[in-house]
Amino acid sequence: MLGILFCAGFLSHASRGAQPIPDARGFDDANQLYEAGKYDLAKQGYDRLVKSGPWSANLYYNRGNAEWRLGQGGEAAADYERALELEPSHPQARANLDFVRDQIGAKLPQWQWWQRALGLLDANLAAVVLSVCGWGALFSLAAALTRSAGRLGPGVAVAICLLGAGYAGGCLWEANGVATRAVVIAKSATARVAPAEVAPIADVLPAGSEVLAPEERGPWIYCTLPDGTRAWVPAGDLERVKPG
Repeated sequence: MLGILFCAGFLSHASRGAQPIPDARGFDDANQLYEAGKYDLAKQGYDRLVKSGPWSANLYYNRGNAEWRLGQGGEAAADYERALELEPSHPQARANLDFVRDQIGAKLPQWQWWQRALGLLDANLAAVVLSVCGWGALFSLAAALTRSAGRLGPGVAVAICLLGAGYAGGCLWEANGVATRAVVIAKSATARVAPAEVAPIADVLPAGSEVLAPEERGPWIYCTLPDGTRAWVPAGDLERVKPG
């Protein structure tokens, strides 16, 4: 099914949607080049739009399609990730990302159950819930002080609001942490236990593999590998997911 969705996504580019495209004509020109099979020229067109901004999910999605056609699986995975950052419900980007990862054997972080639970709300929604619950707790306290609490009673209302605020705060913290991701764009990246070519190998990451909390330190990046260990990866082998 993913293969069918993937092929369908490549045969028909995403529509512009509601998100802004900085140069509608340039976007259409790049799409036409893609449809004509001129994938390298299409990618150059998308690259110019990405550099000029603003960004949209469909722009990164279309560029990812061109990159996959050019054999750049890691860069395609990174752009599908960026499309989902801007539009989490983008179905074509999700289907293509899963397909690409499966095809190139990408290694991904193994999330714990609590990380999955905290990933149910994205950063924007978590911020809204946190704000609502925070104000709800204040109003509940005010109602308790004026003895005008509702049926639930002041203590229960405050507890519910505080629990909601705590969960939303955890979701916001997790979302900010996940935002510091990077994807392997090289054919493969050799992670080492120290920032030196002669250091012992910690892992070999195929294209499209994902690392967390990257810290740039000159020509090397110190990051968390998919297996949870920390190691050094050449800076040129990675690209951050977060647009911009």
